[in-house]
Amino acid sequence: MKGMRKVFIVAIVVPLLTSCWSRTEVNDVAMVLGVALDRGEHGKTRLALQIAIPKALGGATAAQSSGGPKSTVMVSAEGENIMEAYRIIQGKLPREIFFAHSRVIIVGEKLAKDGVSPILDFFSRHRQSHLRSYLLFTKGNALDVLKTAPQLEPVIAEQIREQEKTGVGLQVPLREFLKRILTEGEEPAAAQISPLPLEATASENETEGSTASQSTPSLNGTAVFQDDRLIGWLNLKETRGVLWLRNELESGILTVTTSTEKKGGKVGVQIIKGSTNIKPIFYNDTVKIRVETYGTVEVFENTSTLNLSEPKAINTLQSLLEQNIEKRIHLTLDRIQKKFKSDIFGFGQAVYRMDPKKWENKYKERWSEIFPDLEVEVTSHITVSGTGFSTESLSIPETKK
Repeated sequence: MKGMRKVFIVAIVVPLLTSCWSRTEVNDVAMVLGVALDRGEHGKTRLALQIAIPKALGGATAAQSSGGPKSTVMVSAEGENIMEAYRIIQGKLPREIFFAHSRVIIVGEKLAKDGVSPILDFFSRHRQSHLRSYLLFTKGNALDVLKTAPQLEPVIAEQIREQEKTGVGLQVPLREFLKRILTEGEEPAAAQISPLPLEATASENETEGSTASQSTPSLNGTAVFQDDRLIGWLNLKETRGVLWLRNELESGILTVTTSTEKKGGKVGVQIIKGSTNIKPIFYNDTVKIRVETYGTVEVFENTSTLNLSEPKAINTLQSLLEQNIEKRIHLTLDRIQKKFKSDIFGFGQAVYRMDPKKWENKYKERWSEIFPDLEVEVTSHITVSGTGFSTESLSIPETKK
């Protein structure tokens, strides 16, 4: 009897001790850090993978600056679809491709205009796919962006991910993009990334094509979609309006002129907190959207005649900032509604949440016709929380010049 018990216990324990029989060792995988997708020759799909070289990653920055071994290797192939290109790349490598550590997925303009459903389908099905990878788009070839030399991080994919986390542009993981495509009443959008010169005097709206000797991938706009197809781009100023309207603004800089006169001067502030409330208003058989934005700012620069120790001056500054934000949001609204006609703000979804029955019966089927002429009322509320160590401008008085 005791012998039978021992056999029974062994039969149960042994399988538990061998639970890792199908594991893959780190030395047997090729870790993908970044993915670039483009439209290749003859309509094929070009897949490029930035793969880590583990032995070089420890001192990657120093090694690259001194001409040492590279920390990554780029491998690419073209196929009729992503899976075919993936299998061709796998045939070139002695290790199994491993996507779980992918930081970013960059898509070129030509491929994005044809539709990104195949991209979403592949990465949503792949058992190693990382749906938290940031999805970005570029006007040129995605491969060119991923091949750019890193400046402050060991690899360019990591540098791009860190840029996304700063909140300068839209932060859209693959999962979020897929959700917006499948959700009624809203359309997807994502950050635009372009190689820009490290040293330049150009405006913030400058795009590709610079002849600077050294460039770095920079977030400089927004890719706008209708369903799964890219239909256009927004610049950085318009992107700020998108961030406000999508309640995704984390930080930012605002500069206002205190007067139209030559001596009016400027005040620069940093947004340290922002939020947006969107509320549909129903009246008769129509609907309008009421947008209220709230922000807390700190003054970082004052070359105006405003004495910020005076409550009246603070009120004046707050009013100017509110007007600036409202103007910027209306600028973005006008471009999106009139040119692109794509509800990337999720106004339709807000209508649905407010009154699902009205959405189903009155607005759902006609939303693409309603949105371009939708009335949007914007009101901004700004609070100046700090003015720094000095309340008055340090500009040299005119009499002393």
